[in-house]
Amino acid sequence: MQTKLYLKNKIKRQIEWNGQEFIFTRYKKDKYGQITDEVELEIPIKGVYHDGGGYGGMLNIEIYSRDGSRTVSKMKPMIICLYNETNRVLLDDVVHIGDNTYKVVEKVDLKNMNIAFEISLEVIDGDKR
Repeated sequence: MQTKLYLKNKIKRQIEWNGQEFIFTRYKKDKYGQITDEVELEIPIKGVYHDGGGYGGMLNIEIYSRDGSRTVSKMKPMIICLYNETNRVLLDDVVHIGDNTYKVVEKVDLKNMNIAFEISLEVIDGDKR
């Protein structure tokens, strides 16, 4: 129990010091399940933006060579947030960060401890939702 409390306070402190507010937007769907331009809900969340998925967190691009082919793996944009603030964010919600628009593609409960979520994002090309 002490470890869980320590981890929660550590993440909370990091978000308070280095975090920023992100506004996640959910758009309504039409009767065919297609996303429209009409806003259904806006969810403000404070979190820390970071890139994840690279070896040691140092590389922006990883290149794997195998059987004569090359696979390139890029860093994934992510936001870490406290658990209780993030439970309303769903897949396909949209967030604007800088000049880019991102779509939520995954939410992971860190260490399955109900302390924090790591939200994985994907850049949206053009104005597609």
